[in-house]
Amino acid sequence: MRPEFEEIVSGWMLISGMEDLTDRIERSAKWVKENGPLEPDEEATVKLMIQAQIASGVERGDFF
Repeated sequence: MRPEFEEIVSGWMLISGMEDLTDRIERSAKWVKENGPLEPDEEATVKLMIQAQIASGVERGDFF
């Protein structure tokens, strides 16, 4: 994982707010636009972050 990307996503599993998770996902997307495609470990991290975001949304009832 590239250091600049890791700085954006580091500690994402320790946060409790969906807003912070959404912010990290958006910041990582912006970073990708500026720095090229994701490496495999970076891609896996983003996928996990998105899955956690969806699970959090389901838990709070966003999809009902």
